[in-house]
Amino acid sequence: MGNRKNIGIIGYGNMGRAIGQSIASNDCWNISVYDKYKIKTKNLKNIIIEKTLEALIANNSIIILAIKPQDIGSFIDDNLVYFLKSKPTLITISAGLTTKYFQKLIKDIKIIRVMPNLAATVNESFSLICKGDLANKSDIEISKKIFSQIGEVIVTEESYLDKSTSISGSGPGYIFYFMDVMYNSALELGFNKKMARQMVSQTFFGASKLAKSSKKDFQQLTKDVTSKKGTTEAALNTFEKCHLSSILKDGISNSYKRAKEISKIYTKNAGS
Repeated sequence: MGNRKNIGIIGYGNMGRAIGQSIASNDCWNISVYDKYKIKTKNLKNIIIEKTLEALIANNSIIILAIKPQDIGSFIDDNLVYFLKSKPTLITISAGLTTKYFQKLIKDIKIIRVMPNLAATVNESFSLICKGDLANKSDIEISKKIFSQIGEVIVTEESYLDKSTSISGSGPGYIFYFMDVMYNSALELGFNKKMARQMVSQTFFGASKLAKSSKKDFQQLTKDVTSKKGTTEAALNTFEKCHLSSILKDGISNSYKRAKEISKIYTKNAGS
């Protein structure tokens, strides 16, 4: 195995699976996983399936914790002895839970916090990364390398992670919502389901690819599509009359408020 690092993943739902499958293709790492629901870890390729949490924590120098935020407190209480014995670097992807929260639950281990999104399942995630007090530059570099396997990565201050939840974290949900509106509009115009889905999916994909490759801001790109007294302008004028931009901003603001509420709920017992 040479100098390959051992990485363990606890929780093999959508995000855990996306990360595991992507990094398992990299020769730099040996990947182990554990999930209490054994059906989730059946027939995995190039991945070690650990039978117990004790074994996974003991055998891996880096642990990616990919379980639901509401389950974290009891999970750590039940397995604290294993973490304290092995002292792996812990990477958490739990929304709303600060590095200080984890540091108070598990003293003397290095914590890295990452906020990816569901596009990780197709290696197109956007992930923000920050470090806890005990982590160092080397831990950040390893984390960047891991999460670069599933998309783009930016290292930042922790204060931005909850904010990013309302933009990049929840963002795919907003986009799918708009896609569904356009899809149903296409059906009402007489397109069949297959054609409507293909048309909407490719329109969003193409627009996103164009925006990413362009140096123009989004407002200018909108203008580029909009002819005076044309069809796009007719739709945009309707959106403006309905104050759609204000509605969207309010929704994003409420998403951020909820992220802060969740953080308070889950961290109050840890005093962070």
